[in-house]
Amino acid sequence: MQNDDLAASAVTEIRSALITQAYDQLPIALVVNLVNGLLLAGVLWDGVRTPVLLLWALAVLVVTALRYALLQTFRDPRRRVLRSDDSWRRNFVLGTCAAGLVWGAAGLLLFDPVSLTRQVFLAFVLGGMIAGAIPLLSPLNGAYECFAIPVVLPITGQMLLIGDRVHVIMGLMILVFGLAMLSTSTRVRRVFEDSTDLRLQLASSVEEGWALQRMLRMDELTRIGNRRLFDEQLAMEWRRSHRKHQVISVVTADIDHFKAYNDHYGHLAGDRCLARVAQSMADALQRPGDVAARIGGEEFAFVLPDTTLLGAEHVAEEIRAKVLELNLPHEASPVAGQVTVSLGVASSEQPRIRAPEDLVRASDAALYEAKRRGRNQVSSAVD
Repeated sequence: MQNDDLAASAVTEIRSALITQAYDQLPIALVVNLVNGLLLAGVLWDGVRTPVLLLWALAVLVVTALRYALLQTFRDPRRRVLRSDDSWRRNFVLGTCAAGLVWGAAGLLLFDPVSLTRQVFLAFVLGGMIAGAIPLLSPLNGAYECFAIPVVLPITGQMLLIGDRVHVIMGLMILVFGLAMLSTSTRVRRVFEDSTDLRLQLASSVEEGWALQRMLRMDELTRIGNRRLFDEQLAMEWRRSHRKHQVISVVTADIDHFKAYNDHYGHLAGDRCLARVAQSMADALQRPGDVAARIGGEEFAFVLPDTTLLGAEHVAEEIRAKVLELNLPHEASPVAGQVTVSLGVASSEQPRIRAPEDLVRASDAALYEAKRRGRNQVSSAVD
């Protein structure tokens, strides 16, 4: 049953994508209709009664305007969702049918029984219309057939009705050409469907790949970055800062006396504490390029690109304040009656820091100094 649901979902996605593709190509079809209509009217102006020619030209304009209005409705997201995909497909096919009937009428109304030159020109224009419509109308089942068949049959009938050898051969050639175009359209539609299916599969695979990459770089408990993300971002930002001659800072943090918290409240409560503290510390970061990560049990680290030591100290104080605002009780802590954090700060602007590893070691040393001084405070690396 699940496989059937997946298959039905894939078919729905392909159909929706093909409908969108058909509407995306509709502007080209509308322009071709107008331009070819004007050219045909200009060439046949002296060979066809003026009222008939003007009536046909008006029909071209009206049908084109209605199809353009349909296109504009489809492009409006608010109005598009009011109709189903089946409704949009049906309306598109009806528009192509109307266009096919108008161009088919040209084979009847604009056919000059006297001038072979005008007959050939009319057949040439109509043949070009059905040939050019293949890539534009083939994505949707029924659209091309609804356009091409009404165009081919009238002009074929006119040629056959004249009855002489030349016109019979021309009529049969137009008919064979139309059948060939219908067959080609069927094959082109299959190509559209297959390519759309492959494109959707590729997009799904890429999306799944990115989701997997995000999972591999996220700490499952706290929902912030993990050690892998921290190492990768630090290496990348270090290279960028070196290239652009900018500074980069790192802040490391520990929850004070977290083992005592676990012993006193239990590991489940400890996990909840870690998650809340991690989120509050991540919320203290203001810029998109800043990265928060859990790199150990109760250990956290932050990458701060383009941030001086003074700026990193300010961020560290913001982090410490955010944790205090949680006001999580910690009766087993000798520091305070609530959960607190100690933080160490280091920056690449300090002369002895020449590699990312130096930056991490310096921030760890500063964190150790913050703990030595009594915890619940920020300490900075010294030269």
